Amino acid sequence: MATATGRGTPGRAVTYCIIGTGFSGTCALWHLVQRLTGPGRPPLPAPAPTIVTVERGPVSGPGYPYGEDNVQLAHRCNNEAGSMGLHGTDFVDWMAGNKPRLLRECPEYIRETHPATEPAAWQPDAREFYPRALFGRYLRERFQEAVERARAHGITVRPYVRHEAVDGFTAADGFRVLLRDLDTGREVTVTGVDRVLLSTGHWQPGAPGRLAGHDGYLAAPYPPDAVRAAVRGRARARRARGERLRVFVEGMGPSGIDAVLTLCGEGEFTYTPDGHVAGYRPAPHHTPPEVVAGSRSGFFPPVRGPLPSYEPHHLTEENLAAIRRAHHGHLRIEPVLELLDEELRLATGGAVGWADVTSPPYAGARDKLAADLRASATGDLVHAVVLKARRMRFYHQLAPADKAVYDRLFDTHVIRTAVPMPAANAEKLLALMDAGVLTTVRLGYGTPRTETADDGTFRITYAPDGGAPVTLRADCVVRARGQDFALDHHPSPLVQNLLRRGEIVPHEEGGYATGGIALEPGGGYRVLRRSGGGLGPSPHLSSYGPPVRFWQNEKNYAGAFVEAARSVTDDWTEAAAKAGPGPAAVDGAGLVSSETGR
Repeated sequence: MATATGRGTPGRAVTYCIIGTGFSGTCALWHLVQRLTGPGRPPLPAPAPTIVTVERGPVSGPGYPYGEDNVQLAHRCNNEAGSMGLHGTDFVDWMAGNKPRLLRECPEYIRETHPATEPAAWQPDAREFYPRALFGRYLRERFQEAVERARAHGITVRPYVRHEAVDGFTAADGFRVLLRDLDTGREVTVTGVDRVLLSTGHWQPGAPGRLAGHDGYLAAPYPPDAVRAAVRGRARARRARGERLRVFVEGMGPSGIDAVLTLCGEGEFTYTPDGHVAGYRPAPHHTPPEVVAGSRSGFFPPVRGPLPSYEPHHLTEENLAAIRRAHHGHLRIEPVLELLDEELRLATGGAVGWADVTSPPYAGARDKLAADLRASATGDLVHAVVLKARRMRFYHQLAPADKAVYDRLFDTHVIRTAVPMPAANAEKLLALMDAGVLTTVRLGYGTPRTETADDGTFRITYAPDGGAPVTLRADCVVRARGQDFALDHHPSPLVQNLLRRGEIVPHEEGGYATGGIALEPGGGYRVLRRSGGGLGPSPHLSSYGPPVRFWQNEKNYAGAFVEAARSVTDDWTEAAAKAGPGPAAVDGAGLVSSETGR
C-alpha cells in the first residue's frame, strides 16, 4: 500500500517521468524532491523512487525561453523578478545569495539591467525585469541542486538531455516512453513509469505552404543567431543595389520585442548618467534594416509601475455567479465585459473604460509608449484591474460560443494589458523609432496573408479596421505572434502519437475546439484520455502550462506554475499505490543518463 511519500508495492520502485525541463518541468522536479525529502517527511520506501527527466536542449532547467542559445543580452523576462521563482521570491533570493559570483561570472547581465549602478553597489531589485539568460542560469542551477538533493537521499535520477520523447502508451507495467537521442538517433524505452508530466512548453506550427523552407521566412524569432544570419544573407543583394533591407516582424508582444532588439543588435544604445536610454547608434559601416512591426492592435504591451492594491467592486464572484444563474450555468462574454468596463471606470474616476483598452486613444504605438513612460497612476490602476479580471479565471466558465469570441477578439487586449514590459525596452523602442529604424502597423482582426513574390520578397496583405486591403513589401519575415493551440498542428511526434493513440485529447466544448490538451474536470491536472468509448482521467499523464489552452487565458504567471507543480506532485506521491508490478527498466544500449556524462 502506498504512503504519502510515494511508496508502491513491496520491492517496486515508483518511477516518475518529467518530459520537458524548462520552467514547468524544473518547478515540478524541485517540488517533487522537496515533497519526498523535506523535513518531517516519512522515510523513503525501499527501493527509493526513480525520477526520469527528458530535455531536448543541451542542459536541463532553462528550457527554450531561457536557454543561452535562444536569447541575447537585451532579451528581458516578461515579469518582475519578485514574481518569478520556483517558490516565493526565490529568484531574487538566489541573486542576493550569489551576488559576488554573478558579478564575477556574468557582470553583463547586471549592467544591462542596472546601467547606472556601480557593480559593488548592486542589490537585486524585486521590481526589475532581468535578462532571460540570467533567469535561465537560475533554473539550471536549481535543477542541478534538486538532482543532487534527490540523489543524496537515495533517489535515482536519470536526466536525458539532447533527447526527444517521440512516443508513449499505457502498458501492463505502467506507462512506456520512447526516447530518441538527437545526436546519435539511437532510441531508448523507459518502461514501468507510474506518473508522467507533459511539460513540453510553447510550440509553433511549421511555416505554411510556399513559405516553408524559404530562407527569408523565420517561423520564430529564436535563436537570435539564426535570425541575424538569415537577415545578413538577404541583405547582401540589397546592399549591392544600394538599397536598404526591410524586415517585417509579425507580432508586437514580448517575442516581437525580442525580434526587434535582435535585428538591431549590431548597433548600441546610449545612456544618460542616471541610466535611461538616450538614443540608438548603428554600428560603424553597418546600416541596420528597416524594421516594421505589426500586430492586430498595433500596440506594444504597456509599461507599468508598482501594482496598486485594488479590490473589485463590480467584477466580483457574486456578480459572475448572477450571470451564470441567468444563462443556464454559463458566463456570457458581454455582461462580463460590461462589469469590467464599470470596474475600470470606477477605479480611474471615469477616465478609462474597456473601449480604451481595446482601442487605446493614441495615434500609434509611439505615442502610447511615450505616455506609458510618464508613469501614469491611471495606467497602473488599469493594469491592476485587468490583471485581477484575468486571474478570476472566468474563461473556463464562458459558454463555448463566447469562448470563440473571446479567443478571436479579446484575449489579445487582456494579455497585452495584463503583461507589462520593462521601461528599458520601451525606451529602446522609442530610440529605434527616433533613429528611423523601427515603424509599426496595425494589422486589424482579419487574417493577414503573406505571399512570396517572383523576386523572392514577401507581400503581406492586411485590412486594418475592416478597411481597404493594404500590402506591405518585406525582404524577410519574422513570425513572433502567439502560440497556435491546435494539437494537430503540434510539431512534436510525442504529442501526435499520444493524440493518435487517444492517450490525450484536444479540449473541446460544444463543438468549439479551444485547443490544447484536455484536463480532467474540476481543476485537476490529469489529462483526459479515451477509455471505454468515452473520456476519463489518465492514470499516468498530467500536464499544465503552455500545452493547456486555459493557461494562456487564466494562469500564465509564475505563481500559477508553482501552484500547479505542488498539486501535481501531491497527486503523484499520494496516488502512487496504482503503480504496477515489476521494476522499472530502461531498454537501450550505450546511453549515459546524466548531463555531465555524455
